[in-house]
Amino acid sequence: MSNTPEQNPADQWNGDTQQGAIDRPPSQPSAPGTERFDGAPSGSVPSAGGVGRPQGGGVPVDQQRTVRGHHRPPVTEAQTRVSGRRVFQYFIDAFLVSLVPYIVSIPFDASSHTSLHIIGGIVAFVLFLIIGFWYWIVWPHAHNGQTFAMKWFGLRVVSKNGGPATTVQYFIRWIGLIFDAFPWVWPFTGLLGLLVMVVSRYRQRLGDHMARTLVISEGLTSAQAAQHAVNGPAGPLGDQLPQQPQERPETGL
Repeated sequence: MSNTPEQNPADQWNGDTQQGAIDRPPSQPSAPGTERFDGAPSGSVPSAGGVGRPQGGGVPVDQQRTVRGHHRPPVTEAQTRVSGRRVFQYFIDAFLVSLVPYIVSIPFDASSHTSLHIIGGIVAFVLFLIIGFWYWIVWPHAHNGQTFAMKWFGLRVVSKNGGPATTVQYFIRWIGLIFDAFPWVWPFTGLLGLLVMVVSRYRQRLGDHMARTLVISEGLTSAQAAQHAVNGPAGPLGDQLPQQPQERPETGL
């Protein structure tokens, strides 16, 4: 007889020897959303600083906030050097606002009755308020901070922090015209606002100081403003305008 232990049909060894180890199936990965043993969610990989970072090389959450944030460049003094254009812009806008009330009041003024004169004055004043509210507040708020004359002269109203002005700021600027228009006598109307503007650092009239707004050149970038702040025209009414690059003469080489 052989001294080797017998083996049964089930491949199990008989005798004093140890039975063979049975292979177990591999463990299945945990379902998405379950926590790992270290307490961190299975869908994130801890970084060296302890900030969770999504798998696949994604951008950390703190950096995503920085990328998605809108950082507006600050407004420079050179961008507000538009006093000369603002003078013409103001007179054109004031003319457009008062045109319809003036035309409506003509038949009332031509009458010989005092009561019609009073009625005509009331009608003209109400029209002036309605048109002024739409022209100085509603329209520029919906059209990039520009009235009709501002668009023609390349000007734009912005908040002092560089962002778009709000409806409340436009309303305060409009109310400020009452003080800026002093002494309210043609052709000296707006003299007070002009004097305050030319001595202000950012060329702000009284309404701009009250509303914390600025009027800047629309086509002047921050880089151009920094350049023209040194090379631009001097004086309180000097405008900063983007210069066209000079063409170099062809040498044929």
